[in-house]
Amino acid sequence: MTTIQLHIPDDLASKVKSLAPNTEALIVNLLRSKVKELNSSATLADEYRQAAKENKSLMKDFAHTDLEGWDDDY
Repeated sequence: MTTIQLHIPDDLASKVKSLAPNTEALIVNLLRSKVKELNSSATLADEYRQAAKENKSLMKDFAHTDLEGWDDDY
């Protein structure tokens, strides 16, 4: 386990103490939650990038058929 010294404003410290008597546990849980959120958003961004590549590939595959028999009047 690593020890980190953290300085927070007095008003925030008093709010944290009123919410949870075990400040350390609260901060650890909040950090775990934030790290999990950041990891999932990074994964989602990677999935979107991969899907964009696949979409471009599909657009190239169907480019010749997109213009056949279509007009701007629906």
